[in-house]
Amino acid sequence: MKSEERLVAGMARSFQITNLFFDLTVIDNLRIASQAIEPRSYLYLPLNKSKSAIQRADELLQEFDLTESRDQVAGALSHGQQRRLEMAVTLATRPRLLLLDEPTQGMSQADTQDTADIIKRLGKSITVLLIEHDVDLVMDLSKTVIVMSQGYKLAEGTPESVRANPLVQTAYFGEEVA
Repeated sequence: MKSEERLVAGMARSFQITNLFFDLTVIDNLRIASQAIEPRSYLYLPLNKSKSAIQRADELLQEFDLTESRDQVAGALSHGQQRRLEMAVTLATRPRLLLLDEPTQGMSQADTQDTADIIKRLGKSITVLLIEHDVDLVMDLSKTVIVMSQGYKLAEGTPESVRANPLVQTAYFGEEVA
């Protein structure tokens, strides 16, 4: 699907590599992303005239605890704050499906826990598809786990059933199948 088609279908995604406008402020990153909720005729309005986008950006500042960083340049944020801002940007359009690719990559333990808490909260209102190599994090966050190996589905089920699956144990935990 093209980007526009995914947007209309209610999908949004973050990338493994942080993808922001690093030279713009936090609020401007959020306003630009939020402009997609405005009618097309508003596309060329200055950012400060786009009322719905401003309101959505302010909501996201609060929801993602970025209010104190509002006027800070995104490139000056810590890695954890940048990843949190990127998640906020992906939610600007109020998607029904959020795709997160390695959202905790390179984070400190505290930032990872904060991100996990955000993902848990988001999972209560939208569907979150998480691609993550931190097995403990995946098992803690997920209701359903699908394990892929070399492009093929190896197992699917609850975290408990997937963790106990002999094929998963061999492929990911190095344990021999009895």
